[in-house]
Amino acid sequence: MTALDKRLIGEQNTLSILLYLHRFGWLTSRMLAALNWPQAKQGTAMARRIVKSLTDQKLVIKRPLPEGGDCYVLSAAGARWLNEREETVATSGATLPLGNPVHRACSNWFLIGRLLAGDAIWTEYEIQTGRAPFVTVAGKTPDGLVLTPLGLIWVEVENAWKNRTERNKVVHFCQRLLLPGEQMAELAPDAHLFRAAIVSVTMDALRSMTQSLTAAHASGDLSDAQATEIELIHLPISPSLTAGTQQQCLLYDLL
Repeated sequence: MTALDKRLIGEQNTLSILLYLHRFGWLTSRMLAALNWPQAKQGTAMARRIVKSLTDQKLVIKRPLPEGGDCYVLSAAGARWLNEREETVATSGATLPLGNPVHRACSNWFLIGRLLAGDAIWTEYEIQTGRAPFVTVAGKTPDGLVLTPLGLIWVEVENAWKNRTERNKVVHFCQRLLLPGEQMAELAPDAHLFRAAIVSVTMDALRSMTQSLTAAHASGDLSDAQATEIELIHLPISPSLTAGTQQQCLLYDLL
């Protein structure tokens, strides 16, 4: 490999990492490895080596997470580097609120999986910063969006048990906006909703949400057609914000 080849690869890696940080807000080294080198056995080591170099170059900032561990965000210089080359409107993540890291990690990992599967996505950070087709619908803000040939998947992340009132908000959203066939709800111009994906960190949270949805179906508030478009997903997240094995099924399969 020539010096020119190495420089080009280095610039490609820099561009890719800065673009993903612009899209997701913050990412761990394992998330960056999954995005950039999903098949590489040494992907995490490669990611750590490159983000250390980018940190040394002041393009990336390493920030501590509230419960331990670190994540990476764009610096002002990194945002400027990206904007000059890609015509983005990236900003520094030096003061970016990290929010609930487990909730965001669950959203990030789920969307990373869909992105690697070939789907287009909008991250929770892109939605919150107005870069998705919409921010809120019927008083709710999605935790991610997936664009498929059949329409949009609304991602709802559950990282902890919710009380009945909060669970009913999800139920009512599904009842009101999961519409069959050509009647699919248009959430934005040419953006129609066809499925809701409820992604839960814990089985307890997923079980209680499933009970509320099942009760709504039993009472006639949710139809069979709507139950076939509600996906239930268990995606455990470790204290180090690593994703475990994902398990999923449709609500209809449980009825």
